[in-house]
Amino acid sequence: MRCIHSYLKSKSNIGASNRTWFQSLYLRLISMMKTLLLTVVLGVVVVSAKSAHAEDAIREDVIHLEAENGQLSGTTVATTRAGFSGAGYVSGFLADADTVSWVIPRAKAGIYQVALRYSADNPKGFGVVVNGARAEGMFAATGGQFATQTAGKVELKDGENTVSIAKGWGHYDIDFIELSSASNLAVLPKPPATLVDAKATAPARALMELLVRNYGEKTLSGQYDPGDTAYVREVTGQTPAILGADFMDYSPSRVAHGSKNKPPTEEIIALAKAGQIVTLSWHWNAPSHLIDAPYIDKNGQISTAFWWRGFYTDATTFDLEKTLNNPNSADYKLLLRDIDALAVQLKKLDAAGVPVLWRPLHEADGTWFWWGAKGEEPFKKLWRLMFERLTQTHDLHNLIWVYTGSPEKPEWYPGDDVVDIYGVDSYPADRNDTLSSSWEALRAQFDGKKLLTLSEFKGVPDAVKMKRFGVNWSYFVAWTGDSGPRTQPAADVKRTYNAPNVVNAKDLPR
Repeated sequence: MRCIHSYLKSKSNIGASNRTWFQSLYLRLISMMKTLLLTVVLGVVVVSAKSAHAEDAIREDVIHLEAENGQLSGTTVATTRAGFSGAGYVSGFLADADTVSWVIPRAKAGIYQVALRYSADNPKGFGVVVNGARAEGMFAATGGQFATQTAGKVELKDGENTVSIAKGWGHYDIDFIELSSASNLAVLPKPPATLVDAKATAPARALMELLVRNYGEKTLSGQYDPGDTAYVREVTGQTPAILGADFMDYSPSRVAHGSKNKPPTEEIIALAKAGQIVTLSWHWNAPSHLIDAPYIDKNGQISTAFWWRGFYTDATTFDLEKTLNNPNSADYKLLLRDIDALAVQLKKLDAAGVPVLWRPLHEADGTWFWWGAKGEEPFKKLWRLMFERLTQTHDLHNLIWVYTGSPEKPEWYPGDDVVDIYGVDSYPADRNDTLSSSWEALRAQFDGKKLLTLSEFKGVPDAVKMKRFGVNWSYFVAWTGDSGPRTQPAADVKRTYNAPNVVNAKDLPR
């Protein structure tokens, strides 16, 4: 602008009409430059009154939305907690329908990284809903302060989009949400294919090498229960690469009640010989102290802790911490007895040359199973006891050790020296949820160190969408029954099993 003004002064002898034309041009340029400067400084594009205020910035690459400017349903604007940005924050999130929502009037289609500034006294689940598609995540505890946390990725369409924060577990505060373009997805580094068991069998090593080779490029399919596997085959024409089974009914306290494991080990071996990979979990019925009687629960209600619920914390008084601290006790001997009973079955698989994705003591950090009821230290001690008992006492080396945990609870992780694969069990409200929030949190901890897998899922995940979001679990294993593939649209199941980035049984090396 200064150069134009100087030019006009130097041309003071030009005709009046030309001078008037230059002055008019000068004024128009000043107006244009002011508008441009305002846009650059504020990063603001004009938005509708219902969707944003002056504190909100909506650009092509970054969309910043203050919570207090959103549309509130059951929630309220508050200012009592220090450290918020803008004019306040949104509190509440107590009822299931409580939300804060925004309308983004003009957005560029693409994948966006979500960041949330929030406060939560304890770990809390939450939901991010974009145009009706829900993604779930977990807030870490912030100790009463506001903190910013990445919350996975979402997909926006061209034009108008609606974004909401849904309750989830509730009892947290939201300061703002920010969405930034994530068009360039980070390359996923492959971890070493070396197993934690130095004496691992050749089949176990070959399986781990297969998983590492596919990691970041393709995901292996999996299904618990032969019955649900048959359903998947009927709907998709494909057999899952991985067969999931449970050794629950080999627990001695269940055998004492006449239980028979389904499927038995011999059937699992036959299915492995037919071309499937085996993953085994163990809903371990407590070795002793099963309640097996009515009792008053924490809500004052009468409940019955049947013996067959003996893997749940509320169905047994078995004290893991006390047992581990008293190795000469009867309960300690029963603990070893149970592990030894499972070793008998695992040895059958070893003798048949079948490697196992071994997933014991799962979901301990939820504390709903007795092996997690006394906290992380007794659990980690039990994990190591089992590792040593099976690999050293029983000379079992066909096992690939899969830990199942939560990324927001790293204190439960048993250690890199006794874990080969980190698994997540997820039962999202929306089965098309990519779980990108959990994926990114785990990558921050284990990138290049451990394979990450979806060890349980509520049905069949949307592997195509996950790939587009850069979420590349090593494998998935769908759960069974009402939480299995029979209760979701057959078209969704078929799409995943016939996706180019999914490995099925027919694609496995022979």
